[in-house]
Amino acid sequence: MLAVGVILTAGIVTGGLYWNKQRRLAATIQAHLLPPPSSKGLHPELGNRIAELNRRTTEGPNRVESLAELSSLYHANGYLSRAWQNYRILIELDNNNPLWPYRLATIVSNFGHLDDSVTLYRNAIKLNSEYTPTHIHLGDTLLKLNRYEQAQHAYQSAYDKDPSNPFALFGLARVALTQDDTKIAQRLLESARRSNKRIGGDLLADVYETLGETSKARALLHDVTWSSHVDIPDPWIDDLVSVCYDSFEVAMAGGKAGRRGNTTRAIELLKKAISLDPLDQNAHNHLAETYVAQGNLNQARLAYEACIKVSPTFDRGWAGLISVELKSGNQSRASQIIDQAIAKCPNSYVINNYKGEDLIKKALFRDAIPFFETSVRAAPEKAVGYNYLARAYLNLGENGKALKYLQRALKTEPSNPLSIKLITIFYVLAEDPAQARAFLRKAVLSPRISEEDIAQLQAMFDEKFKQ
Repeated sequence: MLAVGVILTAGIVTGGLYWNKQRRLAATIQAHLLPPPSSKGLHPELGNRIAELNRRTTEGPNRVESLAELSSLYHANGYLSRAWQNYRILIELDNNNPLWPYRLATIVSNFGHLDDSVTLYRNAIKLNSEYTPTHIHLGDTLLKLNRYEQAQHAYQSAYDKDPSNPFALFGLARVALTQDDTKIAQRLLESARRSNKRIGGDLLADVYETLGETSKARALLHDVTWSSHVDIPDPWIDDLVSVCYDSFEVAMAGGKAGRRGNTTRAIELLKKAISLDPLDQNAHNHLAETYVAQGNLNQARLAYEACIKVSPTFDRGWAGLISVELKSGNQSRASQIIDQAIAKCPNSYVINNYKGEDLIKKALFRDAIPFFETSVRAAPEKAVGYNYLARAYLNLGENGKALKYLQRALKTEPSNPLSIKLITIFYVLAEDPAQARAFLRKAVLSPRISEEDIAQLQAMFDEKFKQ
């Protein structure tokens, strides 16, 4: 009888504690949960999910789990103020979970509240110090605040866990550069690139140039086609895309995956973006570009064709399709597509350049000029149209006009490598050693011109002037 009484008493106490906890959860949620957004204009499935999760969050029984799902849904679909508030509630109610301060940190950081972001990242680290992206993001945020010693400590924490982590190495290199320690930055960036060739390339080229190692900078820049700043793989944020109904955001996530080199994931996400909005020309275009990066020109062709079908005046889609045909060796097919494209996009600088270049290949130099002139009118800030005009006039023997356009190209883009090469060749052929030497030196000092091109320009100069 005594044992039964103890058990009954314990059950009553436990039940009371549970009941009080549920009352506290319900009261906190009721007091702080923001109302759901209007369902007008929402994807029907998204609207239904928001309504259902909002109901489950306020009515229970699994209020915290429902609130967590609702928070992810808001965060993934751009309702950041609601996600922000929900994460604050979750930090109160589920205070041992590092996911909530971490996700809130990414939101407040994007709104410019960097000091708050630092506090949240540090709280997330206290709850889980093993998740490397938290240390990297903390370091990045501290670097923006010019708190270099603290940033170095954050990156060092990630490095200590994994000395080959390219993001930790890249972060430490950036701190070294703030301290003008170029040699240490060089060593760290070289290590980062050994771990991941997509990390730190253009920044390392700048370091080589600063150290006077122009040939190394030149070789590296010709091997690098992407920016140093690649986002770290981050499942705690990246996984949100699985509940995203915004075609643009899903396509952006696909682009991010592509920049990391994960073309399979990029294609998967871009197809999802197209399924959400079949008329999204940018999603079609990015899918085609990803297939090109993968080397799958047949699928790229189909994706570009779908792109121009949904948006016939989208010149990037036409330009991509022309490029695929040229890469496939289908010159005649490319010429046909160029004619179709110029009819749909008569003022596009890129399509006019393609049309003019096509005519130059057929030795129709005079016919090409109007198209390059249209290109220059459409994009006067770009050197490419001026360079094409110079080539056309050189082929026609009208050297004065060729020089005029080369000078305009260099005025527009003083470091444009093709402009520097062409004007060097022009002065060599014009037998003007002083000008040829000056531009040859400029070419030698430019890291954007390859060693092979430098050697050819030097050989032309020597043959003409050193006899």
